[in-house]
Formats: sequence, C-alpha cells, structure tokens
Amino acid sequence: MPEKDEIIPENYANWFALYHLCQQIGNQKAIHISSVELGDIMGVSQQTASRRIQDLEKLGWIKRKIEGKTQILRIPKEGADVMLNVYKELKHILENILIVGIVSEGMKEGGYYVAIKGYYVQFKEKLGFTPYKGTLNLKLSQLNKALLRENLENQTPIIIDGFKDDNSDRTYGEVKCYGCKISRLDDRENKIDAAILAIERTHHEENIVEILAEPYLRDFLNLKDGDKLIIELTKN
Repeated sequence: MPEKDEIIPENYANWFALYHLCQQIGNQKAIHISSVELGDIMGVSQQTASRRIQDLEKLGWIKRKIEGKTQILRIPKEGADVMLNVYKELKHILENILIVGIVSEGMKEGGYYVAIKGYYVQFKEKLGFTPYKGTLNLKLSQLNKALLRENLENQTPIIIDGFKDDNSDRTYGEVKCYGCKISRLDDRENKIDAAILAIERTHHEENIVEILAEPYLRDFLNLKDGDKLIIELTKN
C-alpha cells in the first residue's frame, strides 16, 4: 500500500490544492481562507475546493481549526514533508533535462583571454586538455539559462588564478571553469570534453556561455550559427 504522503495519481488533485495553499500561506504560520476563496484561486468550484480541504485534513497534510463561520488552515510537518518530497523529485528531473545552446557569432573576447600566457598555462594544467585558443559561444533560452545556473550552483568550479602581468602592470582576475561535455543535438553519441568559462570581465549578454575545448569546435563538429549543442555538466 502506498504511504499517504506519496504523490500517487489518487493524490494529484490534493497535492495541487496543497501547493496553492502553501503559496497563499507563504511565511505565515496560518491563514483564514474559505473554500470559495480557495476555489477561485484554483479555478474550481466551491464544492470541489471544500472536498480538497477535507481530503487534505484526512491525509494530515493540513491542520484546520473552525472559528465561528471561518476556518484557519496551517501546514504541519506532514504537509511540509510532502512539498519537500515533490521538490526533490522535481529537482532531480530538472537536473536531467537537456541544456541546449545555439551556436552564435562571438566577439572574440574569450579567445583573447584564453591566449594570455598566464591563463593558458593554467588551462592546460587544470582542465586536462590543451585548449584551442578561442571559445565557442552558445546562446541559451531563459529556461536553459536558469537550468544551467541551477546546476552550476551544485558544482565546484575549477579555479584559474588571477595574476599580474609584470610587463604591463595589468592585473587579470580569477576565472572559474566548469567541466562539461558537449555534443550536437542530432548526434548525442559524439561527446567532446570541454569547459564552461565564467569570465568576470566579459561584455557578452547574460544568456551567452563560452565553451573551451581542445579542437576547433566549429570544424570538428561541422558547426554553423544556429546549430544546437547539448551541454552536460560532468560530476565533480
């Protein structure tokens, strides 16, 4: 028999109601809300919303207290655990969704930094490959940008130390790299070891990522602007 806190088909509608209640409660401990109000929020009838409240109470996902003609609802630990379980499941799914970038024309800025000796020597030592002195620019959608950012937060970056050029007295800041593999969307089996460069002094739009790899990727993968590549972060 399934546990009562499992998100099984029989509980989909109840989870949906719990989700909306959590949104309304926010950081409050409890709220006054009628079944009419909940129905309006969920886009269902008052009768359906009333059944959802009763079901949630039976499951132990909410606690309800009647005061006169009003009711006070709060989310106990059992309800919070349900939301936490759903969060973990969704997080796992999101981490496995493909992150796709579109090949776009670059500003040659990445190549400039890669070729600087103080950086280049470290790239070879720390990335595990001798990089081509240039980068491939990939443009991400807002969704893919958010997915990549979420995934990068769980990765430990490879730090390329900053340094000072003794000849010019110019200082160069720290660069963070994240190991990844890239492949064409239409040829997922042919994966190339690469790294995402996070250069602080970049002038790119926020949804552009720069990819560093050993071969010249445009030739190696036969790429042109508009082609799509998959980015897969490698485990630390």
